[in-house]
Amino acid sequence: MSQDTNFILHQAASHEDVYLYEYEDSPGPDCEDLAFDLRCRSKSPWNDKVIGLLLEELQRRDDIESWPFQRSEAYFREILQAHYKHLCMIWMAAQPKVTAMGGVETPAEVEQRLITKKDKTLKATHQTMCRKNKYLHRVMVLNHLVKHRMDKNKEDIPAWEWLQFKADEMDTVSRESNDIQKRSGWIA
Repeated sequence: MSQDTNFILHQAASHEDVYLYEYEDSPGPDCEDLAFDLRCRSKSPWNDKVIGLLLEELQRRDDIESWPFQRSEAYFREILQAHYKHLCMIWMAAQPKVTAMGGVETPAEVEQRLITKKDKTLKATHQTMCRKNKYLHRVMVLNHLVKHRMDKNKEDIPAWEWLQFKADEMDTVSRESNDIQKRSGWIA
């Protein structure tokens, strides 16, 4: 899969296959048709086996292609587990939800909900980038102005330096505020 959104159509491992693997004598995930059990965490026996198979494939490709940077098995396992969690969130978000009327969303309603959510995220990202670019442009102009003023007039240098300090301080506060808002869920 080349993009995370392709994972939306992923067919999760059947409950029966997972049960047979965990509690009976089933061989487990099929190497030719790997499927995660998306109802469980990455460290469940089934998903751990799938991640183990993916890890073996990564190591095999490393041996064949002679990758320039060698990484430990723990490193790759952590990367695969983190990617599983990310993909699981994408898959879960794409599952039909119960509507206000008590029914289940149709595929068209799911698609519309996902498009609306993506548009909202893109809009927030665009606004953040515009705000950041505007700030960076203003700082660049201010720095140029201060340099120009320092060359000509030595008397008001402390005032310009104070203005630069305040601009840097505002940037720090703005970054901290954005981090807090992102963690609390106020910013997408």
